[in-house]
Amino acid sequence: MGFPGGALRWLAAAGLLYTSACTDLPPTTTENPLTVPEGRKDIVSVCYATGHSRSDIRAVALEACGKDTVSVTPWRIDEYLNECPVLKKTRVSFLCVKAER
Repeated sequence: MGFPGGALRWLAAAGLLYTSACTDLPPTTTENPLTVPEGRKDIVSVCYATGHSRSDIRAVALEACGKDTVSVTPWRIDEYLNECPVLKKTRVSFLCVKAER
């Protein structure tokens, strides 16, 4: 039992087109892991897909940390059971390093 008139080919082509169009989604911020206490404002998390450079991901984290932040340090990476969308399934959490006053 198959699809009539080559519909399976069109369905497969549409699926590949949809998937390839969504692989270039930019990294975005997301919820922190559950192990982070609520009051911690010095940790930010970023979801990303493969194909993005470390500098792209760090730039998003640096912006999310705020204007007094001079650098970010990777703290935790998780790929399963996180709040990231399906096509950006890796979440990395960064510690924000603030400028000394």
